[in-house]
Amino acid sequence: MKKRLLAVVLTCIFVISMIVGCGKEEKKEVDNDSKDGLKICFVVTGQLGDKSFNDSANEGVTRIAETLGCSTKVIEIGRDQTKWQPTFEDLAEGGEYDIIITNGSNAGELIQNLSGDYPEQKFILFDTEIEGDYPNVYSISYKQNEGSYLAGILAAMVTTSDMEGVNPDKKIGFIGGSEHPIITDFLVGYIEGAKSVDEDIKVYVSYIGSWDDTAKGKETAIAQFNQGVDITFPAAEQAGLGCVEAAVEMNKYIIGVDSDQAMLFDESSPEKANVILTSVLKEVGNSLVRAIEMEQAGTLEWGTFEKLGLKEDGAGIADNKYYQKNVPDEIKAAVEVGREEVMAGNIVVTSALSDEEAKVQKIIDSVAP
Repeated sequence: MKKRLLAVVLTCIFVISMIVGCGKEEKKEVDNDSKDGLKICFVVTGQLGDKSFNDSANEGVTRIAETLGCSTKVIEIGRDQTKWQPTFEDLAEGGEYDIIITNGSNAGELIQNLSGDYPEQKFILFDTEIEGDYPNVYSISYKQNEGSYLAGILAAMVTTSDMEGVNPDKKIGFIGGSEHPIITDFLVGYIEGAKSVDEDIKVYVSYIGSWDDTAKGKETAIAQFNQGVDITFPAAEQAGLGCVEAAVEMNKYIIGVDSDQAMLFDESSPEKANVILTSVLKEVGNSLVRAIEMEQAGTLEWGTFEKLGLKEDGAGIADNKYYQKNVPDEIKAAVEVGREEVMAGNIVVTSALSDEEAKVQKIIDSVAP
């Protein structure tokens, strides 16, 4: 009887401990310690699974582990910024990692402030530019405006085409997660590409107010489609996946962002892949692999930043089987001409990150419905 009672008690303790453990919000960590060489930690200030920006970076970190002989750890710390500084301080104080990688557009200022306290710790920031003397920080920014220029050409030609689901109105859409200089950089390039096709194009611009709320993303896209938009470009990380759902339901089109989103849906949801005509690529993964290759070769210049665009293979648009199947040849040809002109320097795309704010706003206002 005592043995049976003891077993019941132990079972209850185990169940309670499991419930308590499951209720805790803990950092998600993934290790790859099977290789020797540089030790690298990628800190995700958000979540993986967005089929976009964070997943692109994580794919690069995976390649670093698999092909460059490095040991890697991935830590997801979410969007609660109260957790960010303690996490980075703990990692830097521990001295376990040669390099800490993170999204500079989110945590750049924090890392720049911490870098002086931990001068032996090296940091790589992607999607930001550093200004000042930070000898242990290397940053990478991307000319997303150049990739968006090509997307704008495509969108403007789609909305005046005879493709299925397209109405006669010259209306295209853009949906941001929230207002941010990098998102505006996507937008202004998109507008300039569209206006190169048709000066009278109208661009409906909306902001979800979230990077994670897929339901709100879907609602925002539906509202645009109901106003006559044929194709929209969501730059909204996880929330943008709701826009894809809206396009499927309403027989409209999407331009993906950051990663080749059509191919990410290829096996799991081909109906979603089929409405994503292309994606504006920020080759985050490629840029991280490139940075670690340079570090291994002793050529990475710490304390600097690099800006990568079409010419440097840091930005572009996806050319996959859905692009080849669904985009008419004349549109693909026009996009290719645009690519060649930008790469040759014959077209200089306006940037929200370097051009005057008044100039950028004038471009945005010029296509307002």
